[in-house]
Amino acid sequence: MNARLTTLAAAVLLLAADPAPSPSPSPTAAPLALPSVPPGIGGALESLIQKVTGDVIAPFGVNPNHVRGTVTFFRRFDLQIEMPLQTYKQIHLHQGTIINPRGATLAPGQQVDVRGRVQPDGSIEADEITIL
Repeated sequence: MNARLTTLAAAVLLLAADPAPSPSPSPTAAPLALPSVPPGIGGALESLIQKVTGDVIAPFGVNPNHVRGTVTFFRRFDLQIEMPLQTYKQIHLHQGTIINPRGATLAPGQQVDVRGRVQPDGSIEADEITIL
């Protein structure tokens, strides 16, 4: 009986064993190189990306030196604009403030893009105002 059990166990093990070893996996190809920006274009591309992202976030006042909104008040050197979410920003003009298009006059209701320097009180000393 022991001999039969041993023979049966050996037969099961032989049938269950893989007759040929499986081949090792074939080597994979080298990973593809990522595309790169040609030399000389990187600076222009970077400035374009900064311009586009600046235009997207300007209405929300994320960058305190660049805001966009609707003129609600304008008198000589004082300007107030309404930005999204019903927030208002005081803008101060000076003798060197550039208004684009040149020679245009600001009026309530106009959409403007303002670039300048933020002041301690949160207002902006405008260097350039563009009417959109």
